[in-house]
Amino acid sequence: MNPRAKLTTAQAARYLHRSQRQMERMRADNTGPVWFKAGDAINSPCLYEVADLDRWVMEQKGKA
Repeated sequence: MNPRAKLTTAQAARYLHRSQRQMERMRADNTGPVWFKAGDAINSPCLYEVADLDRWVMEQKGKA
């Protein structure tokens, strides 16, 4: 998969083998992977880059 590919919260959750709710909780707690809003509108989706998801996983391995 292209490391610059953008995934929605649901797609990122599947990629990380987590629930969508857990992704939302980590985003709110600022403990999850880097994310960004797709636009300025209130209903713009939150997106994740695959490279950021992979980086976050590697960082979690160091905490174990």
